[in-house]
Amino acid sequence: MKKKRYKILIAVPLLIVLAVGVDYLIGLKQDSALQQKSALKKKLERLAWYNLRSDIKNVSYEGDTYRVTLRFENPFPEEELFIMTPSVRCLVQVGTYWKEVPVHEVGNKQPESSVIKLEKPYTIDKLIEVPFRNFEEVLPGYMHVRINSISYVSSNAISKEDIAEKNEDFYIYLKPYFADDKEVSRKYAFTNNAVPIWIPMPPH
Repeated sequence: MKKKRYKILIAVPLLIVLAVGVDYLIGLKQDSALQQKSALKKKLERLAWYNLRSDIKNVSYEGDTYRVTLRFENPFPEEELFIMTPSVRCLVQVGTYWKEVPVHEVGNKQPESSVIKLEKPYTIDKLIEVPFRNFEEVLPGYMHVRINSISYVSSNAISKEDIAEKNEDFYIYLKPYFADDKEVSRKYAFTNNAVPIWIPMPPH
């Protein structure tokens, strides 16, 4: 009876120590997992907002629509960066509001959905339709346009979970395709009297 009691007295502290040890190891593993997750999140945010550079490369007329070319680039190719083909929206200022307008694929082709390794500058083209003329002329003779791009960024081509979203706006002044260049040129002193189709603006 004494031996049995003695064994119990020894076993109970051992079980307590074992339980504390297991709990400690689980805690270390959870802390390590959280630290890794936090480090990955910071890396993805850096890739999205620092490594991924994007802008509007060009705007041209295509009939009564506007062809917008957006460029995406990774200036640090030594660090791999993958993106899904960005989605694009366009809004035009009407009064004090932004009104969304239709955005079409060029040639009615379906948008790509594959993952792109950004090793060199990558461009996409969209056709923008503005089906009204009551737009606000913040700059007389030009529409005030906001182009919204949403990109999904990853550090590898396989993961579907470790992804950062980059939602950004580009602002431009856009000359309507029906505008009279002579009338517009009377308002401004453009270089070589060439009236630009579009004028980039800083973020705001």
